[in-house]
Amino acid sequence: LLRKDFMVDSYQVYEARLAGADAILLITAALEPIELAQLSHLARELGLAALIEVHDQEELMQALETSPELIGVNSRNLSTFETDLTAAAELLNKIPDSIVSVAESGLRNRRDIETLRQAGADAFLIGEGLMRSQHPGDKLRQLAEIKGSAS
Repeated sequence: LLRKDFMVDSYQVYEARLAGADAILLITAALEPIELAQLSHLARELGLAALIEVHDQEELMQALETSPELIGVNSRNLSTFETDLTAAAELLNKIPDSIVSVAESGLRNRRDIETLRQAGADAFLIGEGLMRSQHPGDKLRQLAEIKGSAS
């Protein structure tokens, strides 16, 4: 269970742990480097995974400084809200194999999943695509290429 929120304070990390979360999302663009390191360290101390989200090369370098287990590459530009899977693929290629890389945002079909998997994505965070679907189970099966229909 991922607490997908704008985590900016240690209190929120404790809240996430008490609420039963397994992981928290740390958005590099929303934190100073020292805050990112402190919140990531606290999450580890509490037994939580920290998915550190990046949008560009500079943020990736900051994330790598925290010795992360998980890095998420968000293809959505936070200023324009446009998605660019090509830019995400370039960043995914730069994440060391020892770190689980997660592709985030803008994943609409199986082709997008395959493109980012080839770029190095180990996992995918899909929210909006499922939330907007009238049949999220069918949409998930389509993205994962699982046969069968929703019941």
